[in-house]
Amino acid sequence: MDIILYNIAFALGCTLIGYIFGSIPTGVIIGKLFFKRDPRTEGSKNSGGTNVGRLFGKKAGLAVIIIDMIKCIIPVVGIWAIVKYSPLKDVLASDTWNLLNQLYICLAGLGTILGHCWPLFAGFKGGKAVSVFCGFAIATCWLAVLVGVIVFFVSLKIKKYVSLSSMLTAVSGIITTWIMFLLPILFTDFSSNIFMWGNGTFLVAGWEYATTITVMAIILIIRHSANIKRLVNHEERKIGWMK
Repeated sequence: MDIILYNIAFALGCTLIGYIFGSIPTGVIIGKLFFKRDPRTEGSKNSGGTNVGRLFGKKAGLAVIIIDMIKCIIPVVGIWAIVKYSPLKDVLASDTWNLLNQLYICLAGLGTILGHCWPLFAGFKGGKAVSVFCGFAIATCWLAVLVGVIVFFVSLKIKKYVSLSSMLTAVSGIITTWIMFLLPILFTDFSSNIFMWGNGTFLVAGWEYATTITVMAIILIIRHSANIKRLVNHEERKIGWMK
């Protein structure tokens, strides 16, 4: 019973750590610190990198995107290091340790995206999850990143909508990770961990990872509900910097 309670407490702790990091309102901080303006009150009224870039310039927008990626990577890698190298592994050890190890890392990622979208430090008004989604992929799976980059820029080249490209990238993440999960089932001698950083020593290409990416993608798409309405009504703003 003690081991179960320890595992539950640690799982909640991983989620909370991710949430705290995710709650850092990068766009709001940069907007108020350098431009004395709050991006949540202008443009699309969103604190993400796209709106910040449109309001304050490309450099500010890029800075927000990079920092938002990093604020997901830090807790995810940090939780991995804790469960791998600290004495907590002995306290939390159980017959299902490998499964729990995967879940802890995934929960840190999920906590980050929740904090980013509904930040504790910014009145629960946050971004649309794109940068955090990308940060989690960058930290875990090179194939998902490669496919996502191709899907994003090809769709952006054709349609010129950042929002549409972001959602299609999220969908590509769902498809890619579930295919990775299914491949070893269909071909027993094949390991999809070759597509993961560290060849599975960090995260494995299992159902835990595919489910996490799916939940993140769903949150991302829900956060783009206003963009979806504008896309349907042909009112969404197109980019002008890609011919």
